[in-house]
Amino acid sequence: MGILVRKKRMIIGVVAAEANSIEQRQIIKGIARFDQCVGSDTIVFSNNYNPNVREKELFCENRIYDLILSDELDGLIVISESFVNEDLKKLIADLLSRKDVPIVIVGTHVKELDFPQCSFINTSDENDIEDLTDHLVEKHGFTEIDILTGYDFIEASNLRVNGYRRSLEKHGIEYDEKRVHYGNYWMNSGAELADRYHNGELELPQAIVCANDYMAYGLIDKFDELGIKIPEDVTVVGYEYVGDRFMHTPLLTTYKRNRETIGEDAANMVYSRIKNREFLFAPPQGEIICGTSCTCGVDRKLYTEELKNARNKKDYDNWNLFNPLDQKLTECRTLNEFTEICGTFHWQVRGIQSFYLCLYKNWYDSDAELSDILSCQSMVNWDDKTPFDMQKFNFSALLARNYEPAIYYFNPLFFNDRLFGYLVLKYHDPDTYDDIYRNWLKSVSNGLEFLRMKNDIQYLTQCQNLSDLRDTLTGMYNETGMRKAYHTLDITNQDFTLVMMRIGISNAGFYELNGKIPAIMDAAEAVKQFCGSSDICGRINDNTFACIIQGDADASLLESRLNSIILQHNVYLEQYGLDSFVLAAKKCTEKSYTRMIGACTDILAQRQCEQMEMRMRPHYEDMLSIRSYIYSNPQDSFESEKLQKLYPYSAGHLREVYKKCFGVSIHKDCINARMAKATYCLMVTPLSMTEIAEQCGYVDSKYFLRQFLATVGVTPNQYRNMAK
Repeated sequence: MGILVRKKRMIIGVVAAEANSIEQRQIIKGIARFDQCVGSDTIVFSNNYNPNVREKELFCENRIYDLILSDELDGLIVISESFVNEDLKKLIADLLSRKDVPIVIVGTHVKELDFPQCSFINTSDENDIEDLTDHLVEKHGFTEIDILTGYDFIEASNLRVNGYRRSLEKHGIEYDEKRVHYGNYWMNSGAELADRYHNGELELPQAIVCANDYMAYGLIDKFDELGIKIPEDVTVVGYEYVGDRFMHTPLLTTYKRNRETIGEDAANMVYSRIKNREFLFAPPQGEIICGTSCTCGVDRKLYTEELKNARNKKDYDNWNLFNPLDQKLTECRTLNEFTEICGTFHWQVRGIQSFYLCLYKNWYDSDAELSDILSCQSMVNWDDKTPFDMQKFNFSALLARNYEPAIYYFNPLFFNDRLFGYLVLKYHDPDTYDDIYRNWLKSVSNGLEFLRMKNDIQYLTQCQNLSDLRDTLTGMYNETGMRKAYHTLDITNQDFTLVMMRIGISNAGFYELNGKIPAIMDAAEAVKQFCGSSDICGRINDNTFACIIQGDADASLLESRLNSIILQHNVYLEQYGLDSFVLAAKKCTEKSYTRMIGACTDILAQRQCEQMEMRMRPHYEDMLSIRSYIYSNPQDSFESEKLQKLYPYSAGHLREVYKKCFGVSIHKDCINARMAKATYCLMVTPLSMTEIAEQCGYVDSKYFLRQFLATVGVTPNQYRNMAK
């Protein structure tokens, strides 16, 4: 089990799909602005594709939404219009039904999401289209105005017609149903309507209100092709301000819905409900964005900004299209190489502040159920790139690393029906998440699959032709083999002790396959040396070994023996470190293997927690480096100048800090390192006492014998006989 990190700030979750769209970016910008004002973190959960098809390979990505179930979320905001996939709507509905926090849904009403804890808010289509039509009547004096809206069975389509009608009647203009035309919210609707005007089926009005920009683009493009001049022959206006106006002639006059304010209101409503305050919502008013499709003319400042953003996006599009990222990622052989490449190409993601690769511990195992623990690390050089573990729902393990509130996008990394984990993009300006980043995510996901396949082949090549009771890598018993072996023991009439060792706890890189196999093999060899030929040992999961030792040995003594052995296995230690394992031993008093393993696992979890807390102490990394040197070189003098060179402060300060980190003086730990080496030699080598004393740095073998007795409690010969 991973270690839970306490939450620093309130966390508001935003649930979206394809969160790169301009509409959602505007809403999220408002949410983030409010959250940052009140000191809350914002987490956006979004898939990458959200296709309106039932593709199993793509639906896997939607497991990202499982994170909604985290108890750390104080409130949720759902952008309802982003969910067009019916199966996905049902999934989101199921997840929201299990939440008891305030939930605000932004957008049109969705019956599947209508729960007691949910409130719906939206801008007013009716009010917006009324404003837009008012502009045509009051500013331009038009009385002959048509409207092109969406499907007649969609509520939003009819609301927009209602706003149009309300404006006409307010100005004394008769509403005529023949002037209402229905489309499908896409450009072909506008083109088809233009043809009807051109062929004389419909009389060309003074102005046409389009209920979204896409239909307006189709209309003006076709008018241009047919020789109908805008605005000389007819004025055309759009709605929603979706961008890309510069790609159509003339420049469209449109109406910008006030999505930023609706986002801010949604965040304010969630916050108010958390604080038990009242929040009165009123749909925010939008604004007209003038172009040349009416005679008002262009707002040069705004249009210049649009062109600047378009040029910027084009540059990033070109950089993403013509670069070797995909090739570099597929060439990687280790996860370290992979993260380095991602960090090197960070410039492809516009406006990035930081991003984190978070992979499930067993991401590479396509047959296993996903772990609840993820291994994470930053992939940019200006951040601390030390790997760290986090439980699936413990977002604070990541968020608490940052002093200020920020916006975090959680996006899935997956291939076919296998979820690897997710990439977390952190920044203060949510407008930086766009199609370019989605393409970048696709490259990372594909690269991870290449890496997994390479190492899977390496792993399988070394692990074949062994029985079902045996661990395919080490040849030891697996979980099934250990269970069967345990059930053959006569617990009632004989003494047995269960000893367990969990490895790789300090290094999130334990899930990295390069170097993992040799390290596991080395740790397995240590366990075999500890058990000898008469005892039972096995590897019961990816990072846990278990031994059943026969005889009336003291549990703490057995832990000490295994500790001494693993400390001499340098292949494992060099890969994962001196503080990367914990031990537990317990007398076998239970006939149930499951309960016995569970009791020892609880001890391991507690000691792992203690180990994690120790790592939080000041100067820990510096002190660990010194301690690793001491245990690797027990033969060195206690006063070795090498120790001083490893820590550039006074000897007194070194002793003080060292004891605060490990709870033992540096002098005593040097003795412990020598004793660990000595007990190892006594257990697994035939060396004489003089030879062992020399290997441990003792010139005087008699002094070695006295110190061993004082430290261990028995003479070296007695210890060797006990170990046998």
